[in-house]
Amino acid sequence: MSRESRASRGEERRKGQVNMAQDIPRYNRHELLRVIGEEGQKRIEKARVLVAGLGALGSLISILLARAGVGMLRIVDLDAPELHNLHRQILYDEEDTRSGLSKAQAAAQHLGRANSTVQIEPVVGAIGPESIAELTTGIDLVVDALDNISARYFVNDRILELGIPYVFGGAVETVGNVMTIIPGKTPCLRCLWPDPYAVADHPRASTVGVLSAAATAVASVQVTEALKILVGRHEDALAGLLVMDLWHNQFHVAPVAPDPRCRCRVYVPKAP
Repeated sequence: MSRESRASRGEERRKGQVNMAQDIPRYNRHELLRVIGEEGQKRIEKARVLVAGLGALGSLISILLARAGVGMLRIVDLDAPELHNLHRQILYDEEDTRSGLSKAQAAAQHLGRANSTVQIEPVVGAIGPESIAELTTGIDLVVDALDNISARYFVNDRILELGIPYVFGGAVETVGNVMTIIPGKTPCLRCLWPDPYAVADHPRASTVGVLSAAATAVASVQVTEALKILVGRHEDALAGLLVMDLWHNQFHVAPVAPDPRCRCRVYVPKAP
């Protein structure tokens, strides 16, 4: 066979491989998973999710949810990207720190380039008593990426009113926590920490630092919990508070008992 013939066949083979790759559905590798499947992927594509905070956790959460094909992402943050954020807030780059854009605006641009089929709603603002009702309107699920404990309680109480799930997460130093809250089925944040003031002085990344890999691990678990809920596999969700110390290779799920006096008990369906 001549060199020209071999080159021609090689080119045809490469073109065939490209065409085959183009025929693979975008979310094929999720659809192949027994825990998601084609029906689960359809549910993901119809979902409307609020990502509360766009820092170390929220930047990765929003990337993974957008690339998973979540139908609508409402992304909320008040701040702008800064150079010291970049070691852990992987959605942003150096240009974002010079652009003058807020995190929500910069994130929307990056997410739109990653998946143009997802509706992105950037909100530049804080989460508080004046904004929480509007931010959660029309939402199916809230994923928490906040570093403000009082804002977390606003979210917790609001999702109990709406009866929608909430995935709580936090990371500081080398330790991360994740808890999935499903009204009527699980304890809530107030069952874990009944008094917001008692945890107001917990260490924060701004004072004691945070390992970038710890934040990334927490965000990945949060997204996994979110996908479980969106595809309807509530029974697979975390039962308790996941605590993981990546530096010391320690991982466990601490049980959280429902507080019979907690407001979330109001939303537990009574037995017939």
